Amino acid sequence: MTTVSPTPALISVLIRSTGRDFLDTALASLTTQNWPNIEVLVVNASGQPHPPLPTDFPHPLQLIDSEQPLPRAQAANRLLEAARGRWALFLDDDDWLDAGHLARLAAAMEAEPEVVLAYAGVRCVEKDAAADMQQADGWRTLRVFDDEFDPLRLLIENYIPMHAALFDVERLRPHVRFDPAFDLFEDWDFWLQCLEQGSFAHVAGCSAWYRIHADSGAGVRLERAEQAEAALDQLLTKWRTRWSATQLHQLVGLSRHVRPLQQQLRATEQAAAQERETFATTLAAEQTSHQQALQDLRAELTCYYENSRSWRLTRPLRAAADQARVLRKTLQQRLPHWRRQVYQRSLDTLTSLYRHPQLQWLARRVPASWKRQLRNQLFARLHRPDNRTSLSSTDLENRRELGPQPLVSIIIPVYNHAAYIEQCIRSALTQCWSQLEVIVVDDASPDPAVADILARLATEPRLKLIRHAHNQGISAAQNTALIAARGEIIAFLDCDDYLESDAIRRCMAHWQADTVYAHSGRINEDESGREINRINFVELPRQNYFAENLHAMYATHLKLIRRDVFAQLGLFDPRFDSAQDYEMLMRIAFHYPSASFVHVPDFVYHHRIHAQQASEQQQVRQQTLTQLIQHEARLRMAIRNGEYPRFLSVIMLSYGKHSQTLEAIQALNDSIHIAHEIIVYDNGSAAETVDFIRQHIDGQFAQVRVFYGERNLGPAQGRRAALEHARGEWFLIFDNDELPRAGWLEELLLRAESADDIGAVCCRVAFPDGKLQFSGGSVTTLDDGRIELSLHDQGKAYDELASCVFRELEWSPIGATLFTRNIAPYLHDGYPNVFEDAGVSFALRKQGLRLLNAPGALVWHEHVNYRPDVDMAAQYMKDRYNPALMLKSIASFRAENQLLIHDEYIWRENGLYNLTPAQLDARLEEALQMDSRF
Repeated sequence: MTTVSPTPALISVLIRSTGRDFLDTALASLTTQNWPNIEVLVVNASGQPHPPLPTDFPHPLQLIDSEQPLPRAQAANRLLEAARGRWALFLDDDDWLDAGHLARLAAAMEAEPEVVLAYAGVRCVEKDAAADMQQADGWRTLRVFDDEFDPLRLLIENYIPMHAALFDVERLRPHVRFDPAFDLFEDWDFWLQCLEQGSFAHVAGCSAWYRIHADSGAGVRLERAEQAEAALDQLLTKWRTRWSATQLHQLVGLSRHVRPLQQQLRATEQAAAQERETFATTLAAEQTSHQQALQDLRAELTCYYENSRSWRLTRPLRAAADQARVLRKTLQQRLPHWRRQVYQRSLDTLTSLYRHPQLQWLARRVPASWKRQLRNQLFARLHRPDNRTSLSSTDLENRRELGPQPLVSIIIPVYNHAAYIEQCIRSALTQCWSQLEVIVVDDASPDPAVADILARLATEPRLKLIRHAHNQGISAAQNTALIAARGEIIAFLDCDDYLESDAIRRCMAHWQADTVYAHSGRINEDESGREINRINFVELPRQNYFAENLHAMYATHLKLIRRDVFAQLGLFDPRFDSAQDYEMLMRIAFHYPSASFVHVPDFVYHHRIHAQQASEQQQVRQQTLTQLIQHEARLRMAIRNGEYPRFLSVIMLSYGKHSQTLEAIQALNDSIHIAHEIIVYDNGSAAETVDFIRQHIDGQFAQVRVFYGERNLGPAQGRRAALEHARGEWFLIFDNDELPRAGWLEELLLRAESADDIGAVCCRVAFPDGKLQFSGGSVTTLDDGRIELSLHDQGKAYDELASCVFRELEWSPIGATLFTRNIAPYLHDGYPNVFEDAGVSFALRKQGLRLLNAPGALVWHEHVNYRPDVDMAAQYMKDRYNPALMLKSIASFRAENQLLIHDEYIWRENGLYNLTPAQLDARLEEALQMDSRF
């Protein structure tokens, strides 16, 4: 008699899909399962056409389509309704299973019929370059979920990933559904519903894989704290009335058990801190002892030598040598200062003579090129940098020795919250760190109680108070504080939170020479100061701060950032108000290595959670901004990796300075990884320059195309001639004596991508002495209607934070500027040598386009004033500053914009100051007809 084996129970594998490429891996893992009776249901949750499913799949495979996007809860319920199996398992389309996963879980369900669910271990993995080198399979394990079943723990946290579990559909479906009200923690809520129907079984060992990537879910890495806390409140609101008295008693008992452990941990931390202090004191005492012993030894040697005859005889010679060394050192220190004083006084004297009314007849008889050359030579010697190489470095500075007690500035932006701000500010003022200042910026709080509190604290010696006349937003408030701060390290504190008294000291104990960003643990408290929980993210890998925080920000709460980081990357961008800290983190994490970040596990920051914190509208805004920040972060990385969709044309004029042209091209090639071309147009250079270009540039670079002009067309028409050959979608005008700083292009392109109405974005441009040439342009209207074109931040140190703000421009200098339109139509012979950038800027603005700066895009300008020895320097200065041709540029700008530019050099050299309005009009009309050729 033949025995017929019973048919294995049907298992329904339920997949929520958005059409990602990962689905192939998930499906492939189901073809290898040892369990023979499987059906696979795939719901299209994207609302878009879904890629076709394989036709040769070994198990029944069905696509449940949807014409509109389905949230996760709704998609899961659609699958539950369609499942025909006795048991079911949810599998996301980016995860996969080992071959024995279903069979292991089915065996547990058969062995323990009373359970409603069996789950196995899940390994959370991430694939990256480091992992490819470290492990054969190319996956790096971030976390493992494989814990014994504890129903009490499930009330506190979800430790069962979705595809870890096989559940009894027949028993659960009448009672359990995914709650559509949940956008986060919907799977946790589902497990809690299942727990009401019966017990779970744990099958030890990992047999499923959870893929961590930019778009993976929130189950392994926390989302933004505000979003997670709101979701947790939602979950507790639903379940607190459904928990039994026994469960509540168990939770209370657990809390009583945890409290002594927390106190023990805190005592241990304090003891460790005390041990560190004792060790430091002992070490200092030993150092003092060694120094005293060394001084005693020196005294004995001195006594011995001074008592010897030869020592006494040579004493006058030694004294003379010592005096000579002191004098030589003094001269070396003072000579640069004396030299600069002479150059400055000479420049001031010549400028006064040039402007003297009674000497105008003489000044006009001296050729303009001679005067300009003399002025530039004095200027170059006056501003000659002491260390040109370090200032011109193209790398961001990762290491900086700050000494044992650097000045720390704690900045606190204030807007209302009168109930909390005094405790907040006093917690900053009473820090035990000796070198400290506190900067408070009141962003025009409407609550009068705030002003009273700040007035009461105004006499505190460590405190600097600033008040905005009108509300500008948190980014502007933080930027105001940053500009006012003097510290090498900046700490950030929200006005409704507060610090432990030794918070700064404990954080600085972890600071290293290569640290740029430190973040601490936090204690969450309610409105009355009662502790809710503690978070320090110590369990996270913290190996790739950019990739890890791209999914969810955890580098919080007390943040300490090195000051020069803001000088390199720019201050806070007001576009991201309420999520500005996240955007700044992603900017820093992109440009600096993860080794520059330090996690301080100590709980030194008290974060207050209260009803006034965030409305539903603010939460929606934060979520929208978070998505935008993540989009821009991914775009930065794409640009670095050469995956940018726009083709870029770089336009470079050559007119002398041939070695600098080569240096600029090499620097551009090193820093531009996207598809691009560099068009070099030689604008009628001397034979020496042309020969150099043919030998060292033309044909030597794959992306470089060189064109040669027979004569000098001037900067406007020269660039126009180059643009006629450009094939790009966007156009970067880059001078041949400039060098870009690391990471400049990503910030420049990101700024241009920030809105559809942007016409141009300019870099911050600095001279070799560290002083800024410009960070954009502004327009001033004089009383008589004339305008003056000014440069933002001209003459400021490049690391002065006031020069690092995001702003909209009234005009943009053309060198080191990105244009989103081909500007060739605006570059004509009406601008032979100057103001073509103003003409282009005003033309773009007439089209409704905006002009912006990019404070994180820093470029060094090796101007001829700083390298007067370059080839064709004299000819360049003669053509560039020809006053008659400059007058034609003024006339052209007036004809196009009905605005008259005032520039002292042009007006004085052309004798315009004494002309009547009619005479001035005649001169300008005459200038328009002038031949623009050099």
